[in-house]
Amino acid sequence: MEHEHKKSIIDAGEVTTARLETLVDGVFAIAMTLLVLDIHIPDLVSGANSSDLFVQVIALWPRILSFLITFIILGMFWVGHHTEFRYIKKLDNELMWQNIFYLLFVSFLPFTAALLGRYPFNQAAVIIYGVHLSIMVLLHYFMWQHASKHTGLAVENLDPRVNKQANRLVYFAVPFYALAILLSFWRIEASLIIYAVLPLPYIFGWTYKWI
Repeated sequence: MEHEHKKSIIDAGEVTTARLETLVDGVFAIAMTLLVLDIHIPDLVSGANSSDLFVQVIALWPRILSFLITFIILGMFWVGHHTEFRYIKKLDNELMWQNIFYLLFVSFLPFTAALLGRYPFNQAAVIIYGVHLSIMVLLHYFMWQHASKHTGLAVENLDPRVNKQANRLVYFAVPFYALAILLSFWRIEASLIIYAVLPLPYIFGWTYKWI
């Protein structure tokens, strides 16, 4: 008689989310903090006055803008992850590794943001930023799809509106990031505006009212 193959605790989806959520919170906190490190205190020559310092600070606007936009976008991603994990109660191996690769891109975002801050009107920097954010949105989407469609990972009797909301978030964000990339071939300023305003529907809860 052949022995029945038993799944590991991980493969069986019996691992709780507590440790993963702690890791996610830590990576997001570090990534959001690292963003500010690209904003350096201006170096003034001897005898410089307040006006000189003010001019130097104003010259930092691309890096400050990149910091603000990216900080808010990371906050948007964290809120989405936190909200969805209210309904995800267990992990399997695939979901854990999807989260690990998701965090890989989260931790790399300070570099992409710094690139955009230093070269805001360079098309390559604008495209890299948009591609990076698009990948993060898609990874976020695939995590939720895996969790919601595999028995035992998400809560029972999941409200269909939760699935609809998760889908709407990716359907809204990815096309606009793609549009920002395409607009960079015409006017880079238009791409930067899209990056800046895209979080607004999430901040003000407009996307949640469109269910």
